Amino acid sequence: MQSFLNKVGKTAGAAMNKAGSKAGELLEVSKLKAKISSEKQSMNSVKRDIGDYCYSLFVDDKIDDKRIREYCEQIRNHEATIEDLQQQIDDVKEEYRAKSDEADEAADEDEHL
Repeated sequence: MQSFLNKVGKTAGAAMNKAGSKAGELLEVSKLKAKISSEKQSMNSVKRDIGDYCYSLFVDDKIDDKRIREYCEQIRNHEATIEDLQQQIDDVKEEYRAKSDEADEAADEDEHL
């Protein structure tokens, strides 16, 4: 029986050591993955800065690269669509304000009758 308990104890101890080692590995891997994620975010920020810079050159008509010009034209098209959609929002708001004002005036007239 003593031999059995010793084997169980050794097996449990080995399993705990293995689990502890695995937990340490997971912790280190998680830290490294977080650093990779941070580096990727930094890269994306720099890419955005490059894009902003290229677009400002495009606006100033200082871009000769055909592919960059095509991308900038796409941005310009998106900007135009956004402006159109913003105008539609303004129109809808104005339409609803006018209807609300008319309803308020009608309610005021009913109160005076």
